[in-house]
Amino acid sequence: MASGSSISSNPMSFKHGLSLWCPQSSPSLHRTLQSSPSSSIGFKTFFRNHVVAASSSSFANENREYVIVGGGNAAGYAARSFVEHGMADGKLCIVTREAYAPYERPALTKAYLFPLDKKPARLPGFHTCVGSGGERQTPDWYKEKGIEMLYEDPVTGIDIEKQTATTISGKLLKYGTLIVATGCSASRFPEKIGGNLPGVHYIRDVADADSLISSLEKAHKLVIVGGGYIGMEVAAAAVAWKLDTTIIFPENHLMQRLFTPSLAQKYEELYQENGVKFIKGASIKNLEASSDGHVAAIKLENGSTIEADTVIIGIGAKPAVGPFERLGLNNSVGGIQVSMVQQRSFCCLH
Repeated sequence: MASGSSISSNPMSFKHGLSLWCPQSSPSLHRTLQSSPSSSIGFKTFFRNHVVAASSSSFANENREYVIVGGGNAAGYAARSFVEHGMADGKLCIVTREAYAPYERPALTKAYLFPLDKKPARLPGFHTCVGSGGERQTPDWYKEKGIEMLYEDPVTGIDIEKQTATTISGKLLKYGTLIVATGCSASRFPEKIGGNLPGVHYIRDVADADSLISSLEKAHKLVIVGGGYIGMEVAAAAVAWKLDTTIIFPENHLMQRLFTPSLAQKYEELYQENGVKFIKGASIKNLEASSDGHVAAIKLENGSTIEADTVIIGIGAKPAVGPFERLGLNNSVGGIQVSMVQQRSFCCLH
């Protein structure tokens, strides 16, 4: 690692907080669409990062007029839109597999991973919608707005004809409009090459990040697979843990789909100054286990082996479609096929 003086003299140093955030959407990213005659959507303005859908039907108290499946960022921003349009109080239900109200996931690979002496980020500090400069929507916010939250109770099945959703606990939710906001799941290495060994981590939610922190507390050799956002951000956080850190990726340079070679070089030099090593243009053959079954090394296709007691896989994500697969998938991307206004041909499903 570089000395304290060399770090502080670098305007891009980790002391100043290396962070890669998407900019807030600008007015140029907003667009107005005319609803098609067959669409049941009531709003005509659609905003980036918002899920907007409406049906004017009303139901008995035991039924939910609007149900959002998924409790991630999209659900949180959608809830804000419903509140702004006066359509949330007593009408909106959010069903999530997590134990938390919607939060800004990018924090999980940034300040959330800091050691305790570096003042790590923790909830409720990064609940939606602080990432866009909006109000922090804590669990109490949803209560105050009359929004029903069903925590740790994911939807396991739906009945399009009856307009019902069933949760893992057995709850049967009658809905007027169903919004699918299940987001993505982390892409994983196959089990047959060691993708599920103890000590191998993927990051998608708070539980994943907490598990990784437990490993970092006793880790010595950390290997990160992937040279994208996840890999860069986790490596930046790992610097604070003073670990022997190596990033492995198949491309020629970091963030190859976004960075120019010259920009990537500047970041690579910064990371190297802070003790991070790179192995570029490499392909993983398999992950090897020690005698106790814990991950011990990564073997590359070229025959070389890199020792590791903690491995983080950051190789992308795939749509989490779960019980909605039968609605019709776009096999080229694995997601649910929808119209230009995010709607299926089925009634009241978006």
